[in-house]
Amino acid sequence: MQQMCSYGVTAIFLVVCTWQDLRTGRISGRIFFWFGVGGMLFNILFGSSIPEILKSILPGVCLFVFSRLSGEQIGYGDGFVIGITGLYLRERRAVSLFCTGLLLCAFCTMILFAVGKIHRKTELPFLPFLMAGFIVQILFQYKI
Repeated sequence: MQQMCSYGVTAIFLVVCTWQDLRTGRISGRIFFWFGVGGMLFNILFGSSIPEILKSILPGVCLFVFSRLSGEQIGYGDGFVIGITGLYLRERRAVSLFCTGLLLCAFCTMILFAVGKIHRKTELPFLPFLMAGFIVQILFQYKI
C-alpha cells in the first residue's frame, strides 16, 4: 500500500513538473512546496524518523549544491525534484532514478548530436528524461 501510494504521488509530481518545465522552462515554487509538505507528512504518517527523512532528501541537496557550484549547468529545480522524489521513494531509489534519467539523457543527446539536431551549447530539459527513467524503472520492477 505504502509503495503504491509513493509511486502514484511520485508519478503525479513528475508529470506536473515535466509538463511545466517543457511549457515554461521553470517549475513553480508552489509545486515544490506542496509536494514537499506532502512528502514530509507521508513520511511522518508511515513512521519515518528525522534522520531517515534527512537522508532521503540528501541526493537532492547534493544535486542542488552541484548546480550552485557549476553555475547552474544543471538547474536548481532538478535538485528540488530529486529531493522531493527522495521523500516518497527513499534515497536509494531517488539516486537510481537520477542515474537512469541521466543515462537516458546522455543516450538521446548523443543521438541528437550525431544527426545534427543539437549543438554543443544546446540546453535540454532534464525532467522529461527523469520521467522516462521513472517509467523504465517501474516497468523493470514489475517486469512488464
